[in-house]
Amino acid sequence: MTPSVGGALDEILHPASADFRSLPELIGGLMGRLADRAPLRGGALWLQDMGTLVLAQDRAGGRLRWTEDGDPNDAAADPEAVVVPITYADAPVGEMRLVLDRAPDGAVPEAPILQDVARQCGYLAKRYEVRRWAERRFGRPLMMVGMSPALRELDAFLEQAAHSALPVLLTGEFGTEKAQLAAAIHGCGPRRDGPFVQVNGADPAGTPADWFARAAGGTLFLSGVDEMTPALQGQIVQHMPSQLGQWLDASGGWTLSANGAASGMGAPRVIASTTADLRRLAEEGRFSRPLLAELDFLCATVPPLRDRPADIEPLVLAALERHGGRADETRTDELIALCKAHSWPENLFELERVIARLAVMTGGRPIRQGDVRRHAPWMVGGATTATPEAGPHPAGHPGGHPECAPADPPASSPADRWVGCALTRDQDALARLHGGLRKALLFLGERFADPITLDELSRQAHVSPSHLSYLFRTELQTSFKGLLGRIRIHKARELLAADRRLPITEVAMCVGYGDLSHFEKSFRRLVGESPREYRRNLTGAAARG
Repeated sequence: MTPSVGGALDEILHPASADFRSLPELIGGLMGRLADRAPLRGGALWLQDMGTLVLAQDRAGGRLRWTEDGDPNDAAADPEAVVVPITYADAPVGEMRLVLDRAPDGAVPEAPILQDVARQCGYLAKRYEVRRWAERRFGRPLMMVGMSPALRELDAFLEQAAHSALPVLLTGEFGTEKAQLAAAIHGCGPRRDGPFVQVNGADPAGTPADWFARAAGGTLFLSGVDEMTPALQGQIVQHMPSQLGQWLDASGGWTLSANGAASGMGAPRVIASTTADLRRLAEEGRFSRPLLAELDFLCATVPPLRDRPADIEPLVLAALERHGGRADETRTDELIALCKAHSWPENLFELERVIARLAVMTGGRPIRQGDVRRHAPWMVGGATTATPEAGPHPAGHPGGHPECAPADPPASSPADRWVGCALTRDQDALARLHGGLRKALLFLGERFADPITLDELSRQAHVSPSHLSYLFRTELQTSFKGLLGRIRIHKARELLAADRRLPITEVAMCVGYGDLSHFEKSFRRLVGESPREYRRNLTGAAARG
């Protein structure tokens, strides 16, 4: 795809991505934008299980409109009609029949765009088919939502991977849609009527022998395979039919055909997900090389939400609908702007929690900035950070996320740099830390306002409390409580800078302090002045600027 074609496709797709509820509405909006761009005089689009959309000239206004009735063959009556098939995995699922004003040489204008739009229609039709299948199978309407370039690449991966029997390795940060993609791979393939067995790597129930037996003829999904113990990793690889010929006998009762496909008892297809770089872990001796070799065939990375700003609005609308809020009544520009400015450290998991909370607590009325400040204060503080010296940070701050700019920390401790790393998820810096410590910092950066104990944090980090305490002291030169306090005060300064009228007591509660006196003492100790003095100085600096 050339850059010009890609840019034109984005112009057509991105506005459509704001709607997600109805496939006919989504396709209709997409085709309407195509009609505005291409010299269309009429036509029709037919999609399997959806029906026909007929494109006709509106004589009154000279514009193009779509209706849901008519015969798709009507457009073919014109000898100049262009037929563009809509396919998925080489199978026909519909077609576009368009009447266009051709170029003098007979060429079809925008031909590459027509083909790309047809391809996207096929992807969207399959997403909604999988959604219906998942609702019947799992009781949940699982579906990938959005049309960013990164998500369209996952659509293309899914189309190719679903019909293979090769193992799949899905990588992505905590909270990304790895489970949805795994279910879609199963639901789009020939094993969709077979079992789908999901195993939680952090706390697996049963044994690998049980998992493979239950998943026979279907799919075995190893969720969080990087968190499994070395012993389990070794057992899993012994039960997998080796695509590489690592084992001379047919392990687990499976046999391999000449092309390496499993047969015999119906070996399950294996899909694994991870939040870690398994290659690096294997190099460090912390992950099984034989298991990685057997998993590393078909690979995809689910991108974090901060890299998919075009997907934020449809994801927010979908979450509002799931949690009882009518999206057309509760959605506001303020809400969408704050959501797009936030970096979503826990990705879809965090977005789902926040939007569910807002939908319930606002009782179905429009969600304003004040509601977000009250129920998710870190989002408002991060969106309008200011410092005494520099004033408000511009929306286009490097990194694309305004909350990445710290509010001039006093730099009185080596631990201060880890405050910013925890809040902005600085992957380069965090990658150098022990895995348990990295998980602890990411948890603190998102849940700093909660009453967190060392025991709870150690469970999140999957290390013992004593070892986690040791890691804080040796790698960060601070204690768990010391770093948590610095994170809270950092966020308090952001709130004070963002809203000069926000009461100090509310600031204290928003960052996790139930005792105002304790908050003021902590603030003075780390900042060198009281919260009120800090705010007064901010106001004076702004007036002088």
